[in-house]
Amino acid sequence: MSSETNQAFGVRFYTGTKQALLASIRDGVRQPYSFVVTPNVDHLVLLQRDPGFQEAYARARVRICDSRILMPLLHSLGVEVEEVIPGSDLTVDLLRWADRENWQLVLIGSRESEYRKLQALYPGIRIHHYDPPMGFIDKPEEVERCLAFVREHPSELVFYAVGAPRQEILASRIAPHERTGMGFCIGASISFATGSIRRAPLWMQKARLEWLHRMLSEPRRLVKRYLQDALFIVPAYLRERSGKQHKGKPVKQDS
Repeated sequence: MSSETNQAFGVRFYTGTKQALLASIRDGVRQPYSFVVTPNVDHLVLLQRDPGFQEAYARARVRICDSRILMPLLHSLGVEVEEVIPGSDLTVDLLRWADRENWQLVLIGSRESEYRKLQALYPGIRIHHYDPPMGFIDKPEEVERCLAFVREHPSELVFYAVGAPRQEILASRIAPHERTGMGFCIGASISFATGSIRRAPLWMQKARLEWLHRMLSEPRRLVKRYLQDALFIVPAYLRERSGKQHKGKPVKQDS
């Protein structure tokens, strides 16, 4: 994972399987704090203009490909991601695991009603919940309240569910010496896990059309975002491919 061959769009991607990732998480939850991010096309757009987001990504322990749209582009750039690992799927895996093991979970974000549904579905988990107010990321005292809550509640898992780039920035501001456990930037995954928002049918997921299902479910919020993503990814991909081809050319020696 230290090789340049797993880097594209300025991100060093995790290229292993979900099974191998889960094995590393089992060790990671007992170690000094670290966190995981889930790059998708929207994140690549945000990374172009947000230095705080860039810094958070650089500090992450693992960057897993969350997007079935992104994976074939990565493959064509020589980044051999073995499988897409959607954050919503990983979240459910971790919840089931934590429920069996009677782990503790810190949940930052999600409404009170979502938290109560989650606790009812996974009674084996002791959940510590804090939902910051809207616009909290621009108020230093509110950011510190979130961070203090994470520091003061020991747990194997920390779920940041306040949307990108807020959740990644929060996750990056907990230092490894301040606590143990692993943080996961999960976006709307709690809503999927509790059934408040329905995932796309499996056939749409396999056909790489989950984005269409989500856009039709929330058009006012997502149409503009997905248009921006589309306008970004094509020229970004062409630049990336050109750059990799240029690097791959042998250097001519002077005779």
